[in-house]
Amino acid sequence: MPQPNSVDVAISVYGKPNITAVTLLSLLRQSAQWIDTIYFIEERKQPEQTDYSLLKTWLKPYNVVYYRPWVNYGYRNMNESPRRHLLALPPFRHALRYQYAWEKTNKKRLFITHNDVLYKGDLIGAYLEAIGDGIGIGKVGQCWNCPAFKEHLCDGDRYLRYRPFEAEVNQLYAKHGDPRGGSYQKQLAKQGPWPLPECRLNEYACLIDLEKARAVTQPHGSAHPFGFFGNIDTASDWFSDISKMGYPVVNFDYDPYASHSWVNALNNGHRALSDRSIYDSEEEIARQYLQTEFGIKAG
Repeated sequence: MPQPNSVDVAISVYGKPNITAVTLLSLLRQSAQWIDTIYFIEERKQPEQTDYSLLKTWLKPYNVVYYRPWVNYGYRNMNESPRRHLLALPPFRHALRYQYAWEKTNKKRLFITHNDVLYKGDLIGAYLEAIGDGIGIGKVGQCWNCPAFKEHLCDGDRYLRYRPFEAEVNQLYAKHGDPRGGSYQKQLAKQGPWPLPECRLNEYACLIDLEKARAVTQPHGSAHPFGFFGNIDTASDWFSDISKMGYPVVNFDYDPYASHSWVNALNNGHRALSDRSIYDSEEEIARQYLQTEFGIKAG
């Protein structure tokens, strides 16, 4: 039986103060009974004129730990960065997304969220009920990018069973193309053909069993840190490592409970970060939502 206040939350925040407010306030509205502490982790570099002061005021009734790392990694491929050798040092390792919360929480379960998710139901409660023996739970696989999914060979429920040879994976990519411009080949060379390059526990909204995960993940174990961004995406390398160790992840469709990138319906919040007009428009949508749904006036 899930216990109240048994989960901490890690949120990685880059810009979007209004959208971030919707994320946290909607999560608390739906799942506050399970949450003890929120780890609010600001990326070192922020868009110009980013101001979280109002949001921090709204969060005063809750337990919140604010952290801003000393260095900025952004979305560079850490497999190709000389800085990867510095991850043994806490100030550098804590600059990876979610890592500070991963190491500092005293809870057995850590809920990880993007800062552009609208929560419509008690997802944490549902995850706690369904995680079972899994090392984590959430949507498995960026299947929309995967040629094996397009051929109806694999999906988030079948990733443990579908184990092709490298030649088959290359044939699939040759037929359907590679949306990442060849990065899949780097991932194949690094990890082999299984799990498939696009397999990962999507960190938009997932729950980690830290009793299992901490012991096998850096700095305590050999698996890459969860927030390590490599050839494919955040947590791809971690997922490959723990899968090869034999730890299963529970695939759970969170769509009835949460909408990722809800202000643009593209399942991708990156576009707004490179286009200020889109960014401002989405922040305005979130501002109106905060006033309508929560009765608070945002900037």
